[in-house]
Amino acid sequence: MTTSKAREFPGHSKIRKAKKMRLNRKRILFASVSVLALSLTVVLLHSFSLPPFKKKGVIHAEEICDSLGSAPDATSSLEGVLPDRATYSFNDSTPDPRTDETDISYLASCFVTGDGEQLLSVMTEMLEYDQADDWVQETVGQFAPRASLEPFSAGDKAVASSRVSAVYVPCASRGENRHLSVVVRLKQNREADPSELRQNLIVLAKSAASHAHQAAHCEVPSKVSS
Repeated sequence: MTTSKAREFPGHSKIRKAKKMRLNRKRILFASVSVLALSLTVVLLHSFSLPPFKKKGVIHAEEICDSLGSAPDATSSLEGVLPDRATYSFNDSTPDPRTDETDISYLASCFVTGDGEQLLSVMTEMLEYDQADDWVQETVGQFAPRASLEPFSAGDKAVASSRVSAVYVPCASRGENRHLSVVVRLKQNREADPSELRQNLIVLAKSAASHAHQAAHCEVPSKVSS
């Protein structure tokens, strides 16, 4: 018994080759278009400083708020807590300075922004509480849960978390026992270990407290060590 072979008509081989060539050309064209699209995307992301090519700005010591105290220490701590931004700006203000020991008020602030978004604030004001714990509850507690605040050594009372750090600094000796309340609040943070954020916020709070104690002409020791 003989097996018949399918007969291939003349030209069939050429047709198959032509189809393969057309398919290969389509594949090459698709790959080229994909590479071109990817290249354009990379160029656009880089041009507009979009992730992952977002440009990182530099925090210059000479530009930070005077109310943050020691510029080198404050700069290092700011770099440790602030998220990467293309630009940073600082707004320092003392709308209510204390001129001498008879003055019973003081108010100063520092606001740090990055690319137009507020990242961190430092508020210093003269307050008086019968108990330092009441200051923690009413003044600091509005920015962080009480359970998240851990004490550290500074002033008559000091507490901090990974989002806020505050010091209650002795200031006035005449009449009522007034203190300076220094509160550093981190509104947007970089990705870092919470304990690292807390430690940098403590450095900022202590530095700002030492500066405020001197700027406000306080008459009693600050109890804030460097």
